[in-house]
Amino acid sequence: MPESNDGKAMKYNSMMVYMACAAQITTSAIFAGSESLIPEDKQLDPAWVESLTERGHPLDAAIRASTEKGGLDYIGMPVGGIGCGQLYLSGGGQLWLWDIFKSNYTRESVKGLSLSIMTMGGHYSEPVQSEGGVYSDRNGADVDQGFVLQITSADGTVESRPLNRHGFSAVAFRGEYPIGRVSYTDDSVPVAVELEAFSPFIPLDAKDSALPVTVMAFTVENRSTEPVQLSLQGYLQNAVNPYDQNPMLGSRKNTLMQQDGLATLLSTSVPADTVPEGLNGLEQRHGWGSMALSLLGASEGMGGSTDTAVPAFPFKNGAAATTALDKKLIGSLGQRFTLEPGEQETVTFLVSWYFPLHQERGGFLNMMAEGTTVNRHYKPWFTDAADVAQYVGKNTERLLGGTRLWNETWYDSTLPVWLLDRAIVPIDTLATQTFFWFDNGRPWGWEGVDSCEGTCTHVWSYAQAMARLFPELERRLREITDYGVAFDEATGVIGYRGDHSKNVAIDGQAGTIIRTWREHTMSPDNAFLERVWPQTKIAIEFLISQDPDQDGVLEDSQAHTLDASWSGPMGWLSSVYCGALRAGEQMALVMGDDAFAYTCGRIADSGYETIVEKVYNGEYFIHLPPNNDQINTGTGSHIDQVLGQSWAMQTGLPRVLPKEETVSALNALWKYNVSPDAGGYAIKHTAIKGHRVYAAEGEAGMLMTTWPTGGAETAVPGMSERVEDFTTWIGPGGYFDECMTGFEYQAAAHMVYEGEPGSELVKRGLAVARNVHDRYAPDKRNPFNEIECGDHYARAMAGYGVFLAACGFEVNGPQGEIGFAPRISPEDFRAPFTAAEGWGTFSQTIDEKGLQAKLHVKWGALAVQTIRLNPVGVEAKNVTVSFNGKPLAATVKMKQGTAVIQLKVPVRMLEHQELSVVLAH
Repeated sequence: MPESNDGKAMKYNSMMVYMACAAQITTSAIFAGSESLIPEDKQLDPAWVESLTERGHPLDAAIRASTEKGGLDYIGMPVGGIGCGQLYLSGGGQLWLWDIFKSNYTRESVKGLSLSIMTMGGHYSEPVQSEGGVYSDRNGADVDQGFVLQITSADGTVESRPLNRHGFSAVAFRGEYPIGRVSYTDDSVPVAVELEAFSPFIPLDAKDSALPVTVMAFTVENRSTEPVQLSLQGYLQNAVNPYDQNPMLGSRKNTLMQQDGLATLLSTSVPADTVPEGLNGLEQRHGWGSMALSLLGASEGMGGSTDTAVPAFPFKNGAAATTALDKKLIGSLGQRFTLEPGEQETVTFLVSWYFPLHQERGGFLNMMAEGTTVNRHYKPWFTDAADVAQYVGKNTERLLGGTRLWNETWYDSTLPVWLLDRAIVPIDTLATQTFFWFDNGRPWGWEGVDSCEGTCTHVWSYAQAMARLFPELERRLREITDYGVAFDEATGVIGYRGDHSKNVAIDGQAGTIIRTWREHTMSPDNAFLERVWPQTKIAIEFLISQDPDQDGVLEDSQAHTLDASWSGPMGWLSSVYCGALRAGEQMALVMGDDAFAYTCGRIADSGYETIVEKVYNGEYFIHLPPNNDQINTGTGSHIDQVLGQSWAMQTGLPRVLPKEETVSALNALWKYNVSPDAGGYAIKHTAIKGHRVYAAEGEAGMLMTTWPTGGAETAVPGMSERVEDFTTWIGPGGYFDECMTGFEYQAAAHMVYEGEPGSELVKRGLAVARNVHDRYAPDKRNPFNEIECGDHYARAMAGYGVFLAACGFEVNGPQGEIGFAPRISPEDFRAPFTAAEGWGTFSQTIDEKGLQAKLHVKWGALAVQTIRLNPVGVEAKNVTVSFNGKPLAATVKMKQGTAVIQLKVPVRMLEHQELSVVLAH
């Protein structure tokens, strides 16, 4: 193993001609002339630091907004199903951005890749209203839809209050993805209303989390001393074929129907018998399908209308109305009820849609299918939007109850709310036009909405959330895409953009191999690994072929996620390569391929030492390019310099890099890359020009690369001659001055993983993640849309890794292994977990008697044979295990500070069952 830092100066003679000795780096002025931009002392508010770990702290910033405190303007929370388009909930409880008809984002109004479309200023901040009823390109379609509360007074006077910011004086929003909650109160109104809006979202159940429907559940409470007569009404414009207004193509039709306690307003279009020559019929045009507004638990007090926004009472089953395409058609549903003082009632509406033909501007995805029609995944599941509503109506307890159970489980934790909010939010990417799931079973994603095709391996490798919440989708990506249409059997290359580009990206290739191991550990058995192992092995062999010395260090041209190819050794890509070797070693052992496991392990062991010897400068890991003819980080401190070790910790692999040097590098990232004014740095740092802006002046962030010892001037060839222009993106070289959430999250998670509970390193990692959360506070911008090169950027799903790190979570489904080593308040810890077949809650306490831990399954099942815990000060000589109150035979052994509890007989836990562990001195 590598020696300690002491006496290492002579070990780096090969670097000295290229860089200044690390010992010469001063701490009083980290960057000449930049002390105020990246100070060593980050000047953190002590109260803010406390809030990083203390739940309920006054500064524990949940995603909240209100008319009183502001922040309602920017909220756009996705509330549709996975792969079902993009539909937002506003801060006032209205539905907007109706991008459910087709992939409608466009950059056509922007010349090239200008900064405005990729930065804070070029993205949605509030509902877009088109003028004159013309559908807006960037708003999907302007659908006239809303809900109204009618209050009838004792004298028969009827007052209508729209359920939005205009109808009530006090509106408050709370976002707990996937549920958005909006409250409406007004001193002049006798009732208060609480809205819950969501699409069914049940981890490990991809199908029932991918429904084209939004639930709008309104709970009305009478806060007066007198009975109140009420009517809660919803209206919906028929926006089928939303971009067609030529009456010669057909008409739109609304129909009322009632079945099995569900009342539905179904909106369709009716094609003309003949259409003008040269035009496609409605069936072939954008937005062909249906949409519906439904009312669950329909009762005698129900009403409806096919052609007005105000329902008629009583409801007339079978009523219909038709209008020409150039006329607006709005229908409505309503429920009448009376509330006694203190009484409350919940009225639940469903907004469903069925637009199965995926039609995307330019036909890009249709080209992917080589001329065949690409349909959304839900096409074979339903016949129309009414059928979707019927499915939800018949399975309300499972779908709505399961979503609420997950929400309760997620927030039933001792972790701070800000962390729980920020970790879960980026999974909403799956409910936007970034992500698709086709009816052939294939998932597919842009990098961000309508931005960079092919479920790009070097971007999606960062994402941790989907693998933990919907592992089925990740397994499908590995099988159908990475080892399917993207795979070259002859070379082992995984096309980094699927079947759109068969070129290799080293980080994407290695990351996919690591993800294959991760997907195995989130499986109940070895079946998945057995199916993909032949291709996985060939993919690993390709990586090894890029390392002719087999010393664990890559030196030839290495394409990567910064849209360039760099040559020369570096900590970043060589550590990721060695991470893939560690994954290969573990998978080969499972498959009984001991010879290949030995090969992978041998090279990884070499890399463990050689990476340090070649590119560790005594403080952090650098890049040694053969010359400065290409973009390079050189002596700079790069955010991904120890990425391979970060991914190894996310997936439970053996170490890739030694801990001492890794921790030093992470502390260097804090010292040199974290700026209290990341936005100001990007503007004022003149060595790099033409960056994109992801932080405003005064906002903190971790910068991609900085140069503590100089060298920025040679990082981008030709930069010194470049005119200082901050309005045009220069390309990959501009990345260095940026701060992007996905990169920040992986570094933050790594800091938390490497730190001990309560350590400075854990706090630093949490601070990096919290900086992102603060940048996306609702009073600044949409907290549900983390952008990079596009809206809802996939890399941001790395944020879930910070949560995993805080829990010290590890799992191996086929082996029946699960483990926790909390980095935050291990003496009293509680948090959710997801495993291969089920999810629930883990809790532990530590006191003078020892450690007491519990596993409680809330949904599905959990196979358990081995439990790994960090006893933190407990000698753990004795173990007592019980399952549903009955003792189980078990043993405990300490291994490198971890208590390994082995059950004599494995157990399979089902819903509502609990397993308890007591470790005593």
